[in-house]
Amino acid sequence: MQHYNGAVVWSLALHVAIFVGLAVGIELPERPRVAVAAAPIQGVIIDSAAVRRDQAARDAAARQERQRQQRQEQQRREAAEQQKLAEQREQQRVADAARAREQAAEQERDRAAAAKREQERQAQVAREQREREAREKAERDAAAKREREAAAVRERAAAEQRRREAELQAAIDLDRERTDAAAAGLLDLYKAALEDAIRDAWNPPATARPGVDCVVEVVQVPTGDVIGARVTSCNGDDAVRRSIEQAVRDASPLPTAPDPTLFERVVNVRFKPDQ
Repeated sequence: MQHYNGAVVWSLALHVAIFVGLAVGIELPERPRVAVAAAPIQGVIIDSAAVRRDQAARDAAARQERQRQQRQEQQRREAAEQQKLAEQREQQRVADAARAREQAAEQERDRAAAAKREQERQAQVAREQREREAREKAERDAAAKREREAAAVRERAAAEQRRREAELQAAIDLDRERTDAAAAGLLDLYKAALEDAIRDAWNPPATARPGVDCVVEVVQVPTGDVIGARVTSCNGDDAVRRSIEQAVRDASPLPTAPDPTLFERVVNVRFKPDQ
């Protein structure tokens, strides 16, 4: 700093000397001369090497200042560039993070959708399995029901067959017994007893003529009690018919059969009271 101040002083001295020289050399209008006492002149000696050094120092300072400003500008540009790069990197980072989040969200949505589809598929498979099992069970139940019904039908048919065979056998046995009883004369005796009982209860009407010959259908129970009576053929008039039917009812209970095999619920008795 002291070096710079000396150079400035020398420069000022040089300019003052030049100015004085010019002033001395200019012709001014003549004025009345006044006698002036001569004063001693002081000179300034200028060192040209020092001036050059001062100029070189100033140039170096200026150059250093320019270099400093250039470095500052370069640093400013580099800082701005670094800031811009940092901002770009931050923007890229934010964009990458947002893209990563979007990709993660998309993957999560895809995963959830895939899981939902898989769940729906499994539910569909389970539903179809249940429906198939239900159909198979229904088919098995229906087949078992048909088999039970078929077995029941076969059983009923077999029972009906046994019943018919039993009835047939009973009818055969009864017919044989009746035949045996008839052969022994018991049937004739039984029908004669029925006719006698009806004759004893008969009250002939006034229109009855000798030689009445009628057939009366008698409905009875094993005890001989009469349920109904109807003349099916007769050579008498309506009064005679009605009187015979009434005689059957009045004779109730009728004689029982001497052999149970001879009993008939509906029996036709020939009524000939004159014999």
